[in-house]
Amino acid sequence: MNIGHQIKQNRLKREWTQEYLAQLLNVSRSTVSSWEVGRNYPDLETIVAISDLFAISLDKLLREDSVMTKEVSKRMHMNKYYKIVLTMIAVILLGLVISNRRLNQLEQRYRENLSHYGWQLMPNGISEAKRNAYEIKSKGASYWTYIVPAGLNPIPFEEYKVNVIARQNKHVVDVLDSQHITVVFSKSNDAKLKYQGSVQVNLAGELIADQPRLTSAKKAYFKAYLKQRQKTYQALIQNSLQKKQEIITKR
Repeated sequence: MNIGHQIKQNRLKREWTQEYLAQLLNVSRSTVSSWEVGRNYPDLETIVAISDLFAISLDKLLREDSVMTKEVSKRMHMNKYYKIVLTMIAVILLGLVISNRRLNQLEQRYRENLSHYGWQLMPNGISEAKRNAYEIKSKGASYWTYIVPAGLNPIPFEEYKVNVIARQNKHVVDVLDSQHITVVFSKSNDAKLKYQGSVQVNLAGELIADQPRLTSAKKAYFKAYLKQRQKTYQALIQNSLQKKQEIITKR
């Protein structure tokens, strides 16, 4: 006997109408009718309620209905799957919240350190840059940095890493860390330059050999240019690295 027949049999045994049973189970009369004719099945929570209401064990209620047993098994499997998915989503959301909090803490530290070491917000530029672009002058050189606001973005993009750009007369370097140092050649800085572009250098201000995008002529030119001004570039690089450490280090 399927579960629909059992529901109908026990309802009639108690002389209950479909409307009355529907009220007891907090469903509509048409829902009870669809159960009894086998159009669909009650959900797991309602099956438990029916079992209690009619004083019938779940085992007896389900055992004689193979289709319903398969349906319950399927729903239980899906519920288990949903729980796993929901748990994974909860873990991911928690990680994102923690990450966002960390990024906001880092941003606050950077801004406090910039203020402590005398950096000033740049007076020019668009409103967004005014709030996040900083400048300081020291020993004849100018240094710039930009703090990307964490906001509600929890993902630690590459842009959140602090870099320092330094300029002294015609010489410009962009320092991310000791392994990522860029020298910028631009005619806006030095009108006499033969070539423009940017190259990767080491801590000593020497051209890194592995730069396939450069032609042999450009490599030779930039290498000679750097060598003639090596002390200036070395000083800019070391000072930029020191200033970056001042920005990011917890005091």
